[in-house]
Amino acid sequence: MAGTDTAQRKRPDQRIGSFVVIDELKGNAVARAFRARYRPQIGDAPLALDTDDIVVVRVLRDAAIRDPSQVNAFTREAELLTLIDHPCMVRGLTRGVTSGRIWMATEYVEGEELATLMLAARIEALRLKPEIALVIILDVLAGLSAAQGIADARGRPMGLIHRNVSPQSVVLDLRGRTHLADLGSAILSVREEPGDDVVGTHGYLAPEQARREPLTQGVDVYGAGILLFELLTGSRAFNVEGLSDASVIAAHAENHRASWPDDVDLPLDLKALVDQATADTPEDRPADAAALYALVEGLLEDPDDARERLALVVRDLVTSNPDRQAAPLLI
Repeated sequence: MAGTDTAQRKRPDQRIGSFVVIDELKGNAVARAFRARYRPQIGDAPLALDTDDIVVVRVLRDAAIRDPSQVNAFTREAELLTLIDHPCMVRGLTRGVTSGRIWMATEYVEGEELATLMLAARIEALRLKPEIALVIILDVLAGLSAAQGIADARGRPMGLIHRNVSPQSVVLDLRGRTHLADLGSAILSVREEPGDDVVGTHGYLAPEQARREPLTQGVDVYGAGILLFELLTGSRAFNVEGLSDASVIAAHAENHRASWPDDVDLPLDLKALVDQATADTPEDRPADAAALYALVEGLLEDPDDARERLALVVRDLVTSNPDRQAAPLLI
C-alpha cells in the first residue's frame, strides 16, 4: 500500500472523481491534498462548478484508511461542510471513493494560514493594528456562527462545536477575507459527548476541554478569544514549548493564560472583551460565536477598510515567498 502514495506523486494528471489533478499541495498526517480542475465525464453527477474550475481534493492516506475513527471523522467533516454556506467557511463540494481511495473536494481559496502571518509578525517583532486583528476574528466568528447554527432535516439545531479554533485552522485570502476550515474535530453537542481523549490544538484548548468536562459552543468562543489575544499582543497566550502533554493539559485546565503585556496599550473595553471570551467557565463567556460576533462588531468601525489593509499584508506574504507551497483552505 505504501507504493500507492508514491505512484500518485508520479501521475499528477490522474483523475479523482470528476476532477483531474494539477499538483500536490501541503497535506497533513491524515490526508494528502491536491489542486485539481473540474473535468466531469459522462454520467458524473453535476456540481455547481464550471469546467476547469480549480478545487482542492483531499485523499485519505493509507494509514488513516485503516483507522475507523479517522475514516469516520473525515466522512463527518465532508458531510458537515456541504451543510454550511457562508463566505467565511470553506465550502464543501462533494466526496467519493475512487480506486479504493476516500476523498472529498472543497473550494480552492489561495492565501496563507493565519499561523504564517502570526509567525512572520513574531519574527519581525511586529504587532497587528487592533482593527486588523478585530476583522480577522470577526470573520472567524462569522464562519463559526454559520457552523454552529446548522440544522438537521427537521430544522433542529445540530449544536455543532468546532473544538479546534487555532491559527492552523484559519486561512487568509488575497482579498483580506478570513476563512475558517477543518471540521475534522467537530462534534454535535446535542447528540454526542467527547470521549476520554483531549481533542484540539495545544495552546488553544478551553479549560473544560482539558478537564474532560461536557462541552458547549463556549469552547469555540474561548478559542476565538485566545486567537484575538495573540493577534493583539504578538505573544502566545499559553507557552507550550518544551512542555509535556500532561503539563500543557494542566495549564489549560487551570486556565493559566498569559497576562496582558505591560507594553500593550489597548482600549480597556477591548481587553475586557478578550478577558470575557477567555473566562474560566463557559457561563461567564458569550454564549456562542454569534454573541461574541456582536460584541466584536461593535468595536470595529470600518471592517471593509481593515480587510483592504489585511489584503496588502497577505499579498506581501505570498509574493515574498514565490517558491512556497500554496496554502488553500483545508490542507
